[in-house]
Amino acid sequence: MKRGIFIVLEGGEGTGKSTIGKWLKQKLEKQGKKVFLTREPGGNGSPVAEKIRKIILDKDSNVLPLTEAYLFAASRAQHVREVIIPHLLNDEIVLCDRFVYSSYAYQGSGRKLGIENIKNINALAVDNCLPDLVLVFDLEPRLGIQRKQQACQDFNRLDNENLKFHQIVREAYLELARENSDLFKIIEVNKPLEEVEKEVWQQIKNKLNF
Repeated sequence: MKRGIFIVLEGGEGTGKSTIGKWLKQKLEKQGKKVFLTREPGGNGSPVAEKIRKIILDKDSNVLPLTEAYLFAASRAQHVREVIIPHLLNDEIVLCDRFVYSSYAYQGSGRKLGIENIKNINALAVDNCLPDLVLVFDLEPRLGIQRKQQACQDFNRLDNENLKFHQIVREAYLELARENSDLFKIIEVNKPLEEVEKEVWQQIKNKLNF
């Protein structure tokens, strides 16, 4: 059976991933593509993953770093098997707002658990379901937090971490991109939205060959 295309959108807080994801879905559908948009933690179509998401992001949850890492992996295991793989096997383009690389950056680096440890925790959860393209939306964390504040967006437990934490996360993403330049493409977002969309679309065209 033919497999679809798996595209992951990564980056820190306030980088516009969700906005671009919705825009990209519509643009690809106008090209006649079958597209499914989902996100992590949780997953569009996985009740169990969504219940775990609530625990992870609840500002009143006293979740230890290691527990947090395992919760992300548990949610991801459901998401991959119940949502992502079925849509890929249906020859669709799957757009995922965050995936395992968020765990590398946030828990591996931000929580100082170590990226190799996070890779081991997630090995079974991901089960070789890896993306064809990862777009990393990059923005200085201070500006990203300001964007969220100006948009009056709710801040979850991870959003509320201090600026140093978010700077560590950003550096982790950039290092992942440098080490995996064939898979990861950095999108600088401190510029007009139209320019960001143009750059994203060029990367998508390069990957899909149209």
